Amino acid sequence: MSAESRYAQQIITELEGIEFETGSDIRKYTERVRRLSRALAMELEYSAQELEASLKDLPPADGESHMAVRRKARSIARHLRRSAEAQRTVGIEAVRTWGSMVKHFEHLIKPKKRRKTIDLES
Repeated sequence: MSAESRYAQQIITELEGIEFETGSDIRKYTERVRRLSRALAMELEYSAQELEASLKDLPPADGESHMAVRRKARSIARHLRRSAEAQRTVGIEAVRTWGSMVKHFEHLIKPKKRRKTIDLES
């Protein structure tokens, strides 16, 4: 099991324990989702590189060049790279969840500061 996999499992365990009772819980959850998606994106990116490298070494079919094998390997690994990009998007959207929460429920999250007035007449 890779370090990224262990890290992802740890974050998933943390996510399971978070209840949406306070604003800080929601923020904590979205930050953990962002970290998880970053770890998964890294794992997918590494896996894409490893897969492409191992497929490049396969022997070509009859009448096929080594260049064609490399092109096929790159094409197959592209799917994992797109998955990694999708995971990065998951992290971005999680962070946007918190931003949207602040935007729409700011009055509940951050109480407005009262301006101090200075009495100049006294």
